[in-house]
Amino acid sequence: MMATAELDKMTTAELQEHLYSLEERLLHPDRERDRNALLDLIVPEFKEFCTSGRVFNANQLGHELLSSAARPATMSYFYVTPLGENSALATYQITTSNSTSRHSSIWVRRNGQWQMYFHQGTVSA
Repeated sequence: MMATAELDKMTTAELQEHLYSLEERLLHPDRERDRNALLDLIVPEFKEFCTSGRVFNANQLGHELLSSAARPATMSYFYVTPLGENSALATYQITTSNSTSRHSSIWVRRNGQWQMYFHQGTVSA
C-alpha cells in the first residue's frame, strides 16, 4: 500500500496502475486474505448500477464482497481519466465465460486513500 505522500505525487500512469490494482481486488474478493479490508475501498454513499439492472448501495456491495464465490473474469482496456486533484474516472471491459460488459467507476481520494464512489456496468451488445 502506498503512503499518503506517495499518492499525492502520482503521475497519471501511476494513478492508472494504482486504481487498476484496486479494481482487481474488488473484481476478485475471494483472493483477499481479509475481505473486510475491501470495505475501506468504497465510500459510505456508494451507488452502483449493476449489469443485471439492480442498484446497489455500500451495504449491499459490502455483503457481496464478503460472501461472493470465485469467478473467472478478466479485466481489459483499463483506462483512467483524472477528473480533478482528488477524483478519477476508470473505464474498462470485463469478460467472463458467458458475457462481456463495459464498466466505469468514479474514484475519490479522501484522507489520502482512493475509494470508489460510483460504479456502473453495462452488458456489451
